[in-house]
Amino acid sequence: MTVRLIVPPVEMAVSLTDARTAARVSGNALDGEIESHVRGITESEVELLTGRAVIFQTHRLTLDSFPDAIRLPAPPVSSVGSVKYLDVDGVEQTLDPADYELDAESEPSYLVPAPGCSWPATMERVNAVKVEVICGYGATEAATPPGIKSYILARVAEIYAPPGTQESPHLVRLLDRFKVY
Repeated sequence: MTVRLIVPPVEMAVSLTDARTAARVSGNALDGEIESHVRGITESEVELLTGRAVIFQTHRLTLDSFPDAIRLPAPPVSSVGSVKYLDVDGVEQTLDPADYELDAESEPSYLVPAPGCSWPATMERVNAVKVEVICGYGATEAATPPGIKSYILARVAEIYAPPGTQESPHLVRLLDRFKVY
């Protein structure tokens, strides 16, 4: 099983105005740098530590065959873009959305056959099944949960704090309730 990010988030998880305020920076001269920090914190800390996607992004999951239930990456899963597979003759097919259901209530989310349906037979080869899912809380920073916003903004404040200021070893605890196990 392989998971790849194929469409990254367009927006940031916090507004540039809020990040500027957290950094105690006036004016927009450092906006590019601040945006880079926010995106880096979101991706390499928040999303990595929690196993979640914050802002809408598309992931592709590849499998060698259909399991009973497909565990989907990076909750919350908003929707399924497509389920494609190589049939026994090696021809790529797209599964009808009526033939599967998204269990977005569970975390992590799962894709299962619809009642009365079963997964189709696939060609016996690697990467015979490809599932694209849209993950994240929403398209803009307004959808970012407050605890995640607090963490990102506190990390920005630490980055722009005066030299010698100690980083809090407890800050990461803000993310505990968002972790997916």
